[in-house]
Amino acid sequence: MESHEGEGMDDTELARLQQTVQADPADSAARLALLHGLVEARRWHEAEQVGSPLLQAGDTPVAAYTCMGIIYGKQGRWDEAVQQCRQALALYPDDVLTLFNMGILLVRQDDTKAALECLEKVVEHASDWAEAHYTHGTLLLRQERYQEAIRAFDRALECRATYPEAHFNRGNAHALRGLESDGALDYYELDCAINAYKTALQQRPGYAAALYNLGMVYQRMGSAEGLRVWNQYIEATQDLPDEEIWRLRAQEYTHDLQDRLR
Repeated sequence: MESHEGEGMDDTELARLQQTVQADPADSAARLALLHGLVEARRWHEAEQVGSPLLQAGDTPVAAYTCMGIIYGKQGRWDEAVQQCRQALALYPDDVLTLFNMGILLVRQDDTKAALECLEKVVEHASDWAEAHYTHGTLLLRQERYQEAIRAFDRALECRATYPEAHFNRGNAHALRGLESDGALDYYELDCAINAYKTALQQRPGYAAALYNLGMVYQRMGSAEGLRVWNQYIEATQDLPDEEIWRLRAQEYTHDLQDRLR
């Protein structure tokens, strides 16, 4: 869960606010400002300590519920995070940051339908928020609603042209559309997938997942280009322990493809 991108406070500003709150713990405006600053600085434990008293106040501001929802989410306290988001939405139903965070939390709780409803409201009210469109697209992709997912990734890319993850997942949606249930291949869709993966790699050279999936598309097509891509993937992931299983598979696919091309 993230907030809209913006300039965070520097350490001097945070220290000044901490002094203000220590001098007057009942100064809710200073406490809320400090809470915002600590959330932006990703200092979750301190933020929780500063924000918790705001929840005990008689007139808790919406922003406090929103921030505490983010904090609890970062701490993996999903139920508490959802409760904070619900409190915020009860007071301000169209708050896009709260709706966005709520959508992500509901995905964690496997409530895909409710998560989609939240994210659809977000992209309706914040049509220029690239991450919201991207997150909406990833959820549609997970539901196998590939054409809708592609449209969501396109909207994300209209907001932010340099977005390798959006190009990558757009490629995944096209690749899955290109593999027919009867085993036939839709070469138009696969070509769109290839172009999307290549763009992701231009924007993030060595992007392991994009190299691997690009290799898989070429593998299915029986293209010699797959050999070059598999070698690139193997070289790019030599020092990445998390990729070891995938690297072994890539080596097997390389041998399979070499045999098919002989």
